[in-house]
Amino acid sequence: MLSYFKLSRFFLYIIPFGVAIVSRNTLFPFIVGKYVWFRSLVAIALILFLLGLLFDRQKRIYWERLKKIARHPLFIVVGIFVLAFILACFFGVDPHFSFWSNFERGEGGLQMLHMFTLFALLATLFRKKEQWRKLFWIFIISAYLMILYGVGAGLGMNGFLGPSFEASGFRFQGSIGNPAYVAIYLVFAMFFAGYLLISRFKQIKEAKKTILFVSLVVFLIFFFLAATRGTFLGLGAGVFAGLLYLGLSRKSWRKPAIGILIFLILITGTMIHFKDTDFVKSIPGSRIFDISLKAKTFQHRAIMWGIAWEGFLERPIFGWGPENYMRIFQEKYNPIYFNPETGNYGAWFDRAHSIIFDYLAETGIVGFFAYISIWVVYFWTLIKKRVLLTARHPLITALLITLPVAYLVQGLALFDVSATYIPLFAFLAFAVYEFQDFNLETKND
Repeated sequence: MLSYFKLSRFFLYIIPFGVAIVSRNTLFPFIVGKYVWFRSLVAIALILFLLGLLFDRQKRIYWERLKKIARHPLFIVVGIFVLAFILACFFGVDPHFSFWSNFERGEGGLQMLHMFTLFALLATLFRKKEQWRKLFWIFIISAYLMILYGVGAGLGMNGFLGPSFEASGFRFQGSIGNPAYVAIYLVFAMFFAGYLLISRFKQIKEAKKTILFVSLVVFLIFFFLAATRGTFLGLGAGVFAGLLYLGLSRKSWRKPAIGILIFLILITGTMIHFKDTDFVKSIPGSRIFDISLKAKTFQHRAIMWGIAWEGFLERPIFGWGPENYMRIFQEKYNPIYFNPETGNYGAWFDRAHSIIFDYLAETGIVGFFAYISIWVVYFWTLIKKRVLLTARHPLITALLITLPVAYLVQGLALFDVSATYIPLFAFLAFAVYEFQDFNLETKND
């Protein structure tokens, strides 16, 4: 008899493939098809899971699993954040728009409920390490599909949308349609590949090792081609934090970790210092080395952050509501942003381009602290479980430090969309599994 829970898990497995969907017949081809795919599969997986709780022969196992998962601190704070997000929708200036969003974005409260459902189902249904490994492999394959679409567009293949490799100021945008999200998606993909490589390094076959090593190199190459400075700084901060942990946790790792850190700092510092030379400019993706507070993108973001802060001060509890930054931008518009003398004629923004300022302005202090609490609990739990995790492999702990640091730092200058929310909530569900104190695996699952 086919298990409802296995069927539900199957539909969760194929969710990552949505990153490769480009719906050319819609007004927003890089967005619409992705969230339709995601919501449809989450809904199907949820229905099958609920049927399993009613009729499946393993329903008692999963009822117990769900009850234990629901008491996990990380699960609780993620739930609190989603609740705060939904409350901000209804207490905002336009509850209807906050909850349903629009055709272009496909975010808002409805999307967040689907994200939490994904998180809860993954945390409940994925009870074995092998199931998580399979999901990570699927994320890696999905990253390749995303890259292949971008390569097709870059080569000018018929039917592929995106810039040509020969375009001036080329930045790789894959099937996501935005280089910034390509970069952070590949950071998640590198984590998944790194975890698969390290967690069973001695057990996995040489062919799989080669695939994972090659994947790390390929993902890093296209990460640079996406040329996103904020994510570059985020990855650098994450690597620094991970190496710092290795250096402090074990004497045997100290010299190698310090050596790698010094090497990376010297290389990066040299590239940034000589960013205006012809040699550095000739390097694909060299835009990431043009890091300065005088950069136009930073100045624009600083203006948007100021507008968001003014909006937060006006509605500090639950904010203006998700999706309503445009209202703040219109009411608090800063004329400095419009400067014809410098050729800057401005643009209208529906996001503050920062997870910090977006959550502050749109969900208020309640939503912001709920979001921050996720990471406080995450790192607190990681510290508590450090001995257990280090006993498995210190590099696993380093990865569990590197990814969230990289994500949070890049998020200072970027907001989340489905392409980042999906791997993020999958990672948080995996963290619940990794940090848990119980094991309900069964031979029949």
